[in-house]
Amino acid sequence: METIDVLGVQIRCLDQAGLIDQAIIWSSSSGVHTITYANAHTLNQACQDASYRDLLSTVDLIYADGVSLMWSSRLFGGCRLIKLTGADWIDPLAARAASTGVSLYLLGGRPNIARRAAQRLLNRHASLVIAGVADGYFLEKSVSEVADEISTLRPGLVLVGMGCPAQEYWIAQHFSVLQNGVWWGVGALLDYLAGAEKRAPRWFDRLGLEWLWRLAQDPSGKWRRYILGNPIFVYRIMRQYLNQRHRLR
Repeated sequence: METIDVLGVQIRCLDQAGLIDQAIIWSSSSGVHTITYANAHTLNQACQDASYRDLLSTVDLIYADGVSLMWSSRLFGGCRLIKLTGADWIDPLAARAASTGVSLYLLGGRPNIARRAAQRLLNRHASLVIAGVADGYFLEKSVSEVADEISTLRPGLVLVGMGCPAQEYWIAQHFSVLQNGVWWGVGALLDYLAGAEKRAPRWFDRLGLEWLWRLAQDPSGKWRRYILGNPIFVYRIMRQYLNQRHRLR
């Protein structure tokens, strides 16, 4: 699969079907693989935190989850990035997992969020196997209990929703407890599945304004990420673009 360099991070150019296909293949193959997403916020963090940037370089597949990356790929040339949001691919993924016998483990969110997310998935995909669930604050189960449970249950896909970079660090620290399968950083996906967070209307998304919806839902928690972060990301992208053009002269 082709990749494109965005602010020093290699992002895979693939569509939703390709993302799901790769996840299912890896979930049933020998060895352990990692998947996570990138957007303006995560790439800003990677620019500021060398250890996080180094950690991202070890992830097997990073896909685009933000229109800002789609627009960036058009500037840089080469392959085009497609926005792949968890709330869009989770049901097709669950359907494939159910039909192939791949089990899921849901880890993340406040207490009861993962359980509610699992129930909603089971309501829509009755034959899906949910191997286990745990909250991301480790109030219902300790960190060691969750790690032991994952090791014992051996799910094909472990969806870790703690936000970036916490989920990537957690996966790296507990990578070895999964003998075969996929660790997948999914951000706020479990909150959406559980109904704890509402998605932006489709027309907001089509206009590239999902960030504005999320800011309106949680201004005190998201203002720094979007009001400060978005202009900083644009500045960094333009600097990469100009540097790239200068090298090609």
